[in-house]
Amino acid sequence: MTEYNYDLFIIGAGSGGVRTARIAAQHGLSVGIAEQRFLGGTCVNVGCVPKKLFVLASQFPSKYYLSESFGWKYTTEPKFSWQVLKENKDKEIERLNQIYDNLLNESGADIMHSEAKFIDQNCLRVGNKNVTAKNIVIASGSKSNQPSFKGNEYVIHSDDFFSMEKLPNKILIVGGGYIAIEFACLLNNLGVNVTIVNRSNQILRGFDREMVDKISQSMTQAGIKIHLDNEISEVSKFNDFYNVMTEKGYSFQVDKILSAIGRSPNTENLDLEKIKVETSKNGAVIINKNYQTSVNNVYALGDVVDRFQLTPVAIHEAMSLVNCLIGSPKQVDYENIPTAVFSTPEFATVGLSEESARKRFRNIEIYVSSFKSLSSSMSKKRDEILLKLIVTKNDQIVRGCHMVGENAAEIIQGFAVALKAGATKQIFDNTVGIHPSTAEEFVTMRSITR
Repeated sequence: MTEYNYDLFIIGAGSGGVRTARIAAQHGLSVGIAEQRFLGGTCVNVGCVPKKLFVLASQFPSKYYLSESFGWKYTTEPKFSWQVLKENKDKEIERLNQIYDNLLNESGADIMHSEAKFIDQNCLRVGNKNVTAKNIVIASGSKSNQPSFKGNEYVIHSDDFFSMEKLPNKILIVGGGYIAIEFACLLNNLGVNVTIVNRSNQILRGFDREMVDKISQSMTQAGIKIHLDNEISEVSKFNDFYNVMTEKGYSFQVDKILSAIGRSPNTENLDLEKIKVETSKNGAVIINKNYQTSVNNVYALGDVVDRFQLTPVAIHEAMSLVNCLIGSPKQVDYENIPTAVFSTPEFATVGLSEESARKRFRNIEIYVSSFKSLSSSMSKKRDEILLKLIVTKNDQIVRGCHMVGENAAEIIQGFAVALKAGATKQIFDNTVGIHPSTAEEFVTMRSITR
Protein backbone atom coordinates (compact mmCIF):
# COMPACT_ATOMS: atom_id res chain seq x y z
CA MET A 1 0.00 0.00 0.00
CA THR A 2 1.33 3.43 -0.99
CA GLU A 3 2.39 5.67 1.89
CA TYR A 4 1.42 9.33 1.46
CA ASN A 5 2.30 12.35 3.56
CA TYR A 6 -1.42 13.16 3.79
CA ASP A 7 -4.78 11.60 3.18
CA LEU A 8 -5.94 14.95 1.81
CA PHE A 9 -4.11 18.06 0.66
CA ILE A 10 -5.86 21.32 -0.21
CA ILE A 11 -4.55 24.08 -2.46
CA GLY A 12 -5.95 27.37 -1.17
CA ALA A 13 -7.02 28.48 2.29
CA GLY A 14 -10.06 30.53 1.42
CA SER A 15 -13.44 29.83 2.99
CA GLY A 16 -13.96 26.63 0.98
CA GLY A 17 -10.46 25.30 1.49
CA VAL A 18 -10.39 26.01 5.22
CA ARG A 19 -13.80 24.39 5.77
CA THR A 20 -12.68 21.31 3.78
CA ALA A 21 -9.53 21.01 5.88
CA ARG A 22 -11.34 21.37 9.19
CA ILE A 23 -14.17 18.94 8.42
CA ALA A 24 -11.82 16.36 6.90
CA ALA A 25 -9.51 16.54 9.93
CA GLN A 26 -12.49 16.10 12.25
CA HIS A 27 -13.27 12.86 10.42
CA GLY A 28 -9.79 11.56 11.19
CA LEU A 29 -8.05 12.28 7.89
CA SER A 30 -4.50 13.62 7.88
CA VAL A 31 -4.71 17.01 6.19
CA GLY A 32 -2.33 19.56 4.73
CA ILE A 33 -3.23 22.92 3.21
CA ALA A 34 -1.18 25.45 1.24
CA GLU A 35 -1.85 29.18 0.91
CA GLN A 36 0.61 31.59 -0.70
CA ARG A 37 -1.22 34.84 0.12
CA PHE A 38 -3.52 35.15 3.13
CA LEU A 39 -5.76 32.89 5.17
CA GLY A 40 -9.44 33.41 4.50
CA GLY A 41 -9.08 34.02 0.78
CA THR A 42 -10.66 36.78 -1.27
CA CYS A 43 -13.77 37.17 0.89
CA VAL A 44 -12.02 37.89 4.17
CA ASN A 45 -9.11 39.91 2.82
CA VAL A 46 -10.10 41.80 -0.34
CA GLY A 47 -13.77 40.94 -0.83
CA CYS A 48 -16.95 40.56 1.20
CA VAL A 49 -15.68 41.55 4.64
CA PRO A 50 -13.71 44.74 3.89
CA LYS A 51 -16.35 45.69 1.29
CA LYS A 52 -19.11 45.54 3.90
CA LEU A 53 -16.99 47.51 6.38
CA PHE A 54 -16.46 50.24 3.80
CA VAL A 55 -20.15 50.22 2.87
CA LEU A 56 -21.05 50.71 6.53
CA ALA A 57 -18.59 53.60 6.74
CA SER A 58 -20.20 55.23 3.71
CA GLN A 59 -23.69 55.09 5.23
CA PHE A 60 -22.99 57.32 8.22
CA PRO A 61 -23.27 60.68 6.39
CA SER A 62 -26.86 60.00 5.32
CA LYS A 63 -27.74 58.87 8.84
CA TYR A 64 -26.15 62.01 10.22
CA TYR A 65 -28.28 64.34 8.09
CA LEU A 66 -31.38 62.20 8.47
CA SER A 67 -31.11 62.45 12.25
CA GLU A 68 -31.96 66.16 12.10
CA SER A 69 -35.55 65.31 11.17
CA PHE A 70 -35.71 63.30 14.40
CA GLY A 71 -34.71 66.25 16.56
CA TRP A 72 -30.92 65.92 16.64
CA LYS A 73 -28.77 69.02 16.22
CA TYR A 74 -24.99 69.09 15.96
CA THR A 75 -22.66 72.04 16.50
CA THR A 76 -19.95 70.76 14.15
CA GLU A 77 -19.94 68.98 10.80
CA PRO A 78 -18.67 65.37 10.79
CA LYS A 79 -15.24 64.74 9.28
CA PHE A 80 -14.20 61.52 7.55
CA SER A 81 -10.72 59.97 7.59
CA TRP A 82 -9.95 57.40 4.91
CA GLN A 83 -6.71 56.60 6.71
CA VAL A 84 -8.46 55.75 9.99
CA LEU A 85 -10.96 53.54 8.16
CA LYS A 86 -8.18 51.74 6.31
CA GLU A 87 -6.09 51.22 9.46
CA ASN A 88 -9.05 49.89 11.45
CA LYS A 89 -10.01 47.63 8.55
CA ASP A 90 -6.47 46.22 8.47
CA LYS A 91 -6.64 45.46 12.19
CA GLU A 92 -9.95 43.65 11.76
CA ILE A 93 -8.64 41.58 8.82
CA GLU A 94 -5.55 40.65 10.85
CA ARG A 95 -7.85 39.47 13.63
CA LEU A 96 -9.84 37.32 11.19
CA ASN A 97 -6.63 35.93 9.66
CA GLN A 98 -5.58 34.81 13.12
CA ILE A 99 -8.96 33.18 13.72
CA TYR A 100 -8.55 31.14 10.54
CA ASP A 101 -5.03 30.19 11.59
CA ASN A 102 -6.31 29.05 14.99
CA LEU A 103 -9.17 27.06 13.45
CA LEU A 104 -6.80 25.18 11.18
CA ASN A 105 -4.26 24.51 13.91
CA GLU A 106 -6.92 23.34 16.34
CA SER A 107 -8.31 20.95 13.71
CA GLY A 108 -4.91 19.31 13.32
CA ALA A 109 -4.34 20.37 9.72
CA ASP A 110 -0.81 21.38 8.68
CA ILE A 111 -0.60 24.90 7.19
CA MET A 112 2.05 25.68 4.57
CA HIS A 113 2.38 29.34 3.56
CA SER A 114 3.68 28.65 0.06
CA GLU A 115 2.61 28.23 -3.54
CA ALA A 116 1.59 24.72 -4.61
CA LYS A 117 2.11 23.22 -8.07
CA PHE A 118 1.33 19.77 -9.40
CA ILE A 119 4.16 17.36 -10.14
CA ASP A 120 1.84 14.40 -10.68
CA GLN A 121 -1.65 13.48 -9.52
CA ASN A 122 -0.43 12.53 -6.04
CA CYS A 123 2.51 14.90 -5.64
CA LEU A 124 2.77 18.66 -5.24
CA ARG A 125 5.70 21.01 -5.06
CA VAL A 126 4.90 23.24 -2.08
CA GLY A 127 7.50 25.92 -1.55
CA ASN A 128 10.84 24.13 -1.65
CA LYS A 129 9.64 20.59 -0.89
CA ASN A 130 7.53 17.84 -2.38
CA VAL A 131 4.33 16.71 -0.65
CA THR A 132 2.29 13.62 -1.48
CA ALA A 133 -1.39 12.99 -0.82
CA LYS A 134 -3.94 10.30 -1.57
CA ASN A 135 -6.46 12.98 -2.62
CA ILE A 136 -5.96 16.63 -3.57
CA VAL A 137 -8.50 19.46 -3.57
CA ILE A 138 -8.10 22.55 -5.75
CA ALA A 139 -9.63 25.52 -3.90
CA SER A 140 -7.43 28.28 -5.28
CA GLY A 141 -10.23 30.82 -5.75
CA SER A 142 -10.41 33.56 -8.36
CA LYS A 143 -8.57 36.65 -9.53
CA SER A 144 -9.62 39.99 -11.03
CA ASN A 145 -9.87 40.18 -14.80
CA GLN A 146 -7.53 42.58 -16.56
CA PRO A 147 -9.10 44.87 -19.21
CA SER A 148 -7.55 44.80 -22.69
CA PHE A 149 -7.68 48.49 -23.67
CA LYS A 150 -4.54 50.54 -24.31
CA GLY A 151 -3.23 51.92 -21.02
CA ASN A 152 -4.71 49.12 -18.91
CA GLU A 153 -1.60 49.21 -16.74
CA TYR A 154 -2.99 52.35 -15.08
CA VAL A 155 -6.10 50.70 -13.63
CA ILE A 156 -6.49 49.31 -10.15
CA HIS A 157 -8.61 46.26 -9.34
CA SER A 158 -10.99 45.44 -6.53
CA ASP A 159 -8.10 43.64 -4.78
CA ASP A 160 -6.19 46.95 -4.72
CA PHE A 161 -9.11 49.16 -3.72
CA PHE A 162 -8.93 48.55 0.03
CA SER A 163 -5.25 49.52 0.21
CA MET A 164 -5.52 52.85 -1.64
CA GLU A 165 -3.48 55.45 0.21
CA LYS A 166 -6.05 58.18 -0.21
CA LEU A 167 -9.63 58.69 -1.32
CA PRO A 168 -9.80 59.89 -4.95
CA ASN A 169 -11.69 63.02 -5.97
CA LYS A 170 -12.84 61.60 -9.30
CA ILE A 171 -12.97 57.95 -10.21
CA LEU A 172 -14.04 56.04 -13.30
CA ILE A 173 -15.28 52.49 -12.72
CA VAL A 174 -15.21 50.01 -15.58
CA GLY A 175 -17.98 47.40 -15.35
CA GLY A 176 -21.58 47.03 -14.28
CA GLY A 177 -21.64 43.95 -12.06
CA TYR A 178 -22.24 43.91 -8.34
CA ILE A 179 -18.62 44.80 -7.46
CA ALA A 180 -18.69 47.86 -9.71
CA ILE A 181 -22.09 48.98 -8.40
CA GLU A 182 -21.18 48.51 -4.72
CA PHE A 183 -17.93 50.45 -5.07
CA ALA A 184 -19.65 53.20 -7.07
CA CYS A 185 -22.29 53.69 -4.39
CA LEU A 186 -19.99 53.64 -1.38
CA LEU A 187 -17.54 56.05 -3.03
CA ASN A 188 -20.36 58.38 -4.01
CA ASN A 189 -21.59 58.35 -0.41
CA LEU A 190 -18.10 59.38 0.68
CA GLY A 191 -18.18 62.39 -1.62
CA VAL A 192 -16.26 61.02 -4.61
CA ASN A 193 -17.30 62.04 -8.14
CA VAL A 194 -18.15 58.67 -9.74
CA THR A 195 -18.56 57.68 -13.38
CA ILE A 196 -19.38 54.16 -14.58
CA VAL A 197 -18.63 52.89 -18.08
CA ASN A 198 -20.14 49.51 -18.90
CA ARG A 199 -19.95 47.62 -22.20
CA SER A 200 -23.42 46.10 -21.68
CA ASN A 201 -26.68 48.00 -22.14
CA GLN A 202 -27.64 47.38 -18.50
CA ILE A 203 -26.09 47.09 -15.05
CA LEU A 204 -26.47 44.03 -12.81
CA ARG A 205 -27.31 41.65 -15.64
CA GLY A 206 -29.15 38.51 -14.57
CA PHE A 207 -31.04 40.19 -11.75
CA ASP A 208 -34.71 41.18 -11.83
CA ARG A 209 -34.95 44.16 -14.18
CA GLU A 210 -37.63 46.04 -12.25
CA MET A 211 -35.48 45.97 -9.13
CA VAL A 212 -32.32 46.92 -11.05
CA ASP A 213 -34.12 49.85 -12.70
CA LYS A 214 -34.94 51.13 -9.21
CA ILE A 215 -31.27 50.91 -8.18
CA SER A 216 -30.11 52.57 -11.40
CA GLN A 217 -32.60 55.42 -10.91
CA SER A 218 -31.47 55.95 -7.31
CA MET A 219 -27.81 55.96 -8.32
CA THR A 220 -28.42 58.53 -11.04
CA GLN A 221 -30.39 60.74 -8.65
CA ALA A 222 -27.47 60.54 -6.21
CA GLY A 223 -25.14 61.95 -8.86
CA ILE A 224 -23.46 58.81 -10.23
CA LYS A 225 -22.98 59.06 -14.00
CA ILE A 226 -23.69 55.77 -15.79
CA HIS A 227 -22.59 55.25 -19.40
CA LEU A 228 -23.97 52.02 -20.86
CA ASP A 229 -23.26 50.20 -24.10
CA ASN A 230 -19.82 51.79 -24.25
CA GLU A 231 -16.21 50.73 -23.73
CA ILE A 232 -12.89 52.31 -22.83
CA SER A 233 -10.68 52.65 -25.89
CA GLU A 234 -7.58 54.20 -24.33
CA VAL A 235 -6.16 55.55 -21.08
CA SER A 236 -3.21 57.93 -20.91
CA LYS A 237 -1.49 59.54 -17.93
CA PHE A 238 -1.09 63.30 -17.59
CA ASN A 239 0.67 64.52 -14.41
CA ASP A 240 -1.47 63.19 -11.54
CA PHE A 241 -4.54 62.55 -13.69
CA TYR A 242 -5.65 60.02 -16.26
CA ASN A 243 -7.33 60.87 -19.53
CA VAL A 244 -9.91 58.26 -20.51
CA MET A 245 -11.35 57.92 -24.02
CA THR A 246 -14.32 55.69 -24.89
CA GLU A 247 -15.33 53.96 -28.11
CA LYS A 248 -18.26 56.39 -28.48
CA GLY A 249 -16.00 59.43 -28.25
CA TYR A 250 -16.58 60.46 -24.63
CA SER A 251 -13.57 61.68 -22.66
CA PHE A 252 -13.02 61.89 -18.91
CA GLN A 253 -10.25 63.16 -16.68
CA VAL A 254 -10.03 61.31 -13.37
CA ASP A 255 -7.47 60.61 -10.69
CA LYS A 256 -8.30 56.91 -10.33
CA ILE A 257 -9.59 54.13 -12.62
CA LEU A 258 -11.06 51.00 -11.08
CA SER A 259 -11.58 47.90 -13.18
CA ALA A 260 -14.44 45.70 -11.97
CA ILE A 261 -15.14 43.53 -15.01
CA GLY A 262 -15.44 40.24 -13.18
CA ARG A 263 -13.19 37.53 -11.78
CA SER A 264 -11.75 34.40 -13.34
CA PRO A 265 -10.70 31.06 -11.80
CA ASN A 266 -7.19 31.18 -10.40
CA THR A 267 -5.63 28.14 -12.10
CA GLU A 268 -2.85 29.37 -14.36
CA ASN A 269 0.05 28.70 -11.95
CA LEU A 270 -0.98 25.23 -10.74
CA ASP A 271 0.60 23.27 -13.64
CA LEU A 272 -2.67 21.43 -14.22
CA GLU A 273 -1.48 20.44 -17.68
CA LYS A 274 1.01 18.03 -16.09
CA ILE A 275 -1.83 15.83 -14.86
CA LYS A 276 -4.30 16.70 -17.65
CA VAL A 277 -7.05 18.17 -15.45
CA GLU A 278 -9.78 19.40 -17.81
CA THR A 279 -10.63 23.09 -17.67
CA SER A 280 -13.06 25.37 -19.52
CA LYS A 281 -12.08 28.28 -21.79
CA ASN A 282 -11.77 30.69 -18.86
CA GLY A 283 -9.66 28.28 -16.82
CA ALA A 284 -12.43 26.93 -14.58
CA VAL A 285 -11.84 23.38 -13.37
CA ILE A 286 -14.48 21.01 -14.73
CA ILE A 287 -16.00 18.73 -12.09
CA ASN A 288 -18.78 16.15 -11.73
CA LYS A 289 -21.56 16.14 -9.14
CA ASN A 290 -19.11 14.86 -6.49
CA TYR A 291 -16.56 17.66 -7.19
CA GLN A 292 -14.25 15.17 -8.89
CA THR A 293 -12.15 16.43 -11.81
CA SER A 294 -11.10 14.41 -14.86
CA VAL A 295 -8.34 13.00 -12.63
CA ASN A 296 -10.03 10.60 -10.21
CA ASN A 297 -8.22 11.63 -7.01
CA VAL A 298 -8.21 15.37 -7.69
CA TYR A 299 -11.22 17.48 -6.67
CA ALA A 300 -12.18 21.16 -6.88
CA LEU A 301 -14.68 23.58 -5.35
CA GLY A 302 -15.51 27.24 -4.85
CA ASP A 303 -14.66 30.09 -7.21
CA VAL A 304 -12.18 27.94 -9.13
CA VAL A 305 -15.04 25.89 -10.63
CA ASP A 306 -16.92 29.11 -11.51
CA ARG A 307 -20.45 28.02 -10.63
CA PHE A 308 -21.43 30.54 -7.98
CA GLN A 309 -18.70 32.88 -6.76
CA LEU A 310 -20.18 33.15 -3.28
CA THR A 311 -18.50 32.32 0.02
CA PRO A 312 -21.49 30.48 1.56
CA VAL A 313 -21.71 28.28 -1.55
CA ALA A 314 -18.03 27.33 -1.25
CA ILE A 315 -18.58 26.41 2.41
CA HIS A 316 -21.53 24.17 1.54
CA GLU A 317 -19.50 22.57 -1.24
CA ALA A 318 -16.67 21.88 1.19
CA MET A 319 -18.92 19.96 3.55
CA SER A 320 -20.47 18.06 0.64
CA LEU A 321 -17.05 17.19 -0.76
CA VAL A 322 -15.83 15.76 2.52
CA ASN A 323 -19.00 13.68 2.76
CA CYS A 324 -18.21 12.30 -0.70
CA LEU A 325 -14.67 11.41 0.38
CA ILE A 326 -15.83 9.51 3.46
CA GLY A 327 -18.49 7.60 1.55
CA SER A 328 -21.70 9.44 2.49
CA PRO A 329 -22.33 11.83 -0.41
CA LYS A 330 -24.85 14.62 0.02
CA GLN A 331 -25.31 17.04 -2.86
CA VAL A 332 -25.52 20.81 -2.52
CA ASP A 333 -28.88 22.20 -3.63
CA TYR A 334 -28.11 25.17 -5.88
CA GLU A 335 -31.74 26.26 -6.15
CA ASN A 336 -32.88 29.39 -4.33
CA ILE A 337 -29.47 30.71 -3.30
CA PRO A 338 -29.98 34.14 -1.70
CA THR A 339 -27.62 36.98 -2.52
CA ALA A 340 -27.29 40.70 -1.94
CA VAL A 341 -25.83 43.73 -3.66
CA PHE A 342 -24.71 46.26 -1.04
CA SER A 343 -25.54 49.22 -3.21
CA THR A 344 -27.39 52.38 -2.21
CA PRO A 345 -30.18 51.45 -1.86
CA GLU A 346 -29.39 47.89 -0.82
CA PHE A 347 -30.71 45.04 -2.96
CA ALA A 348 -31.28 41.42 -1.95
CA THR A 349 -32.92 38.56 -3.75
CA VAL A 350 -33.72 34.86 -3.56
CA GLY A 351 -35.31 32.69 -6.22
CA LEU A 352 -36.29 33.57 -9.77
CA SER A 353 -36.38 36.99 -11.36
CA GLU A 354 -39.56 37.90 -13.21
CA GLU A 355 -37.76 37.40 -16.51
CA SER A 356 -36.53 33.92 -15.56
CA ALA A 357 -39.91 32.93 -14.13
CA ARG A 358 -41.71 33.89 -17.35
CA LYS A 359 -39.32 31.69 -19.34
CA ARG A 360 -39.76 28.70 -17.01
CA PHE A 361 -43.49 28.84 -16.20
CA ARG A 362 -46.57 29.45 -18.33
CA ASN A 363 -48.56 31.48 -15.80
CA ILE A 364 -47.15 33.55 -12.97
CA GLU A 365 -48.50 36.22 -10.63
CA ILE A 366 -46.49 39.30 -9.69
CA TYR A 367 -46.99 41.20 -6.44
CA VAL A 368 -45.20 44.56 -6.12
CA SER A 369 -45.27 47.08 -3.30
CA SER A 370 -43.42 50.40 -2.97
CA PHE A 371 -43.52 52.90 -0.15
CA LYS A 372 -41.42 55.50 1.63
CA SER A 373 -39.28 54.14 4.46
CA LEU A 374 -40.25 55.08 8.00
CA SER A 375 -36.73 56.34 8.67
CA SER A 376 -37.10 59.00 5.96
CA SER A 377 -40.81 59.69 6.49
CA MET A 378 -40.17 62.93 8.39
CA SER A 379 -37.48 64.23 6.05
CA LYS A 380 -37.29 65.53 2.49
CA LYS A 381 -35.48 62.37 1.39
CA ARG A 382 -37.36 59.92 -0.79
CA ASP A 383 -35.92 56.59 0.27
CA GLU A 384 -38.59 54.50 -1.41
CA ILE A 385 -38.57 50.77 -0.69
CA LEU A 386 -39.52 48.30 -3.43
CA LEU A 387 -40.63 44.72 -2.71
CA LYS A 388 -41.63 41.98 -5.11
CA LEU A 389 -43.01 38.45 -4.98
CA ILE A 390 -43.21 36.06 -7.92
CA VAL A 391 -45.76 33.24 -7.61
CA THR A 392 -46.67 30.39 -9.97
CA LYS A 393 -50.40 30.57 -10.56
CA ASN A 394 -51.30 26.86 -10.62
CA ASP A 395 -49.65 25.81 -7.35
CA GLN A 396 -49.24 29.23 -5.66
CA ILE A 397 -45.61 28.47 -4.74
CA VAL A 398 -43.49 31.59 -4.16
CA ARG A 399 -40.71 31.39 -6.74
CA GLY A 400 -38.97 34.71 -6.21
CA CYS A 401 -38.61 37.25 -3.42
CA HIS A 402 -36.84 40.56 -4.05
CA MET A 403 -36.26 43.75 -2.11
CA VAL A 404 -34.60 47.12 -2.70
CA GLY A 405 -34.21 49.16 0.45
CA GLU A 406 -32.59 49.45 3.86
CA ASN A 407 -31.72 46.11 5.52
CA ALA A 408 -32.70 44.15 2.40
CA ALA A 409 -30.03 41.49 3.00
CA GLU A 410 -31.13 40.84 6.57
CA ILE A 411 -34.79 40.58 5.55
CA ILE A 412 -34.31 38.38 2.47
CA GLN A 413 -32.12 35.93 4.43
CA GLY A 414 -35.19 35.02 6.50
CA PHE A 415 -37.46 34.68 3.49
CA ALA A 416 -34.85 32.46 1.82
CA VAL A 417 -35.76 29.80 4.39
CA ALA A 418 -39.41 30.06 3.31
CA LEU A 419 -38.55 29.64 -0.37
CA LYS A 420 -36.24 26.73 0.41
CA ALA A 421 -39.14 25.06 2.22
CA GLY A 422 -41.43 25.58 -0.79
CA ALA A 423 -43.75 28.05 0.92
CA THR A 424 -46.92 29.04 -0.91
CA LYS A 425 -48.51 32.47 -1.14
CA GLN A 426 -51.18 31.24 1.29
CA ILE A 427 -48.49 30.50 3.87
CA PHE A 428 -47.17 34.03 3.38
CA ASP A 429 -50.72 35.41 3.72
CA ASN A 430 -51.36 33.37 6.89
CA THR A 431 -48.18 34.65 8.55
CA VAL A 432 -48.69 37.49 11.01
CA GLY A 433 -46.43 40.44 10.32
CA ILE A 434 -44.34 42.45 12.77
CA HIS A 435 -45.61 46.02 12.81
CA PRO A 436 -44.26 48.50 12.01
CA SER A 437 -41.57 46.87 9.89
CA THR A 438 -40.57 46.68 6.26
CA ALA A 439 -40.56 42.88 6.27
CA GLU A 440 -44.26 42.69 7.17
CA GLU A 441 -45.13 43.95 3.69
CA PHE A 442 -44.07 40.57 2.25
CA VAL A 443 -46.86 38.87 4.21
CA THR A 444 -49.52 41.53 3.64
CA MET A 445 -49.44 41.91 -0.14
CA ARG A 446 -52.84 40.74 -1.43
CA SER A 447 -53.42 42.43 -4.80
CA ILE A 448 -51.82 40.99 -7.93
CA THR A 449 -49.91 43.73 -9.72
CA ARG A 450 -49.79 41.91 -13.06
